Amino acid sequence: MARKDSWTWFMLGVAQLLLGEALMESGTSQVLAQLIQVSGGGTIALGIYFLIFLARHESEFTDAYSKLEKTVLETDPVTGQKVLVDDSSKPLKAAWYAVPAVMTFIGLMAWLVG
Repeated sequence: MARKDSWTWFMLGVAQLLLGEALMESGTSQVLAQLIQVSGGGTIALGIYFLIFLARHESEFTDAYSKLEKTVLETDPVTGQKVLVDDSSKPLKAAWYAVPAVMTFIGLMAWLVG
């Protein structure tokens, strides 16, 4: 959960950096553009926080929170108890990590070049 959600924060931060840069180039208020870029850096810092903190404490959150929309309730043949099983395919799971990572990388490269 933590690593997937962190990419969302990274993408939002990069979008703010790019928006601030575009505002600077368009001739609008420099203060507004700088404020948007600084808040973009803060959003990226928030993504780093979620990546580190939630990944470190993920075991505490997995027992308390479950995304049930991607799980199937099955009966364990050994114990007879009901168990939630994630039946998503590996390529689909990989896409949920790869797409935001690639988009963030492309955005950062555009920001560094610009």
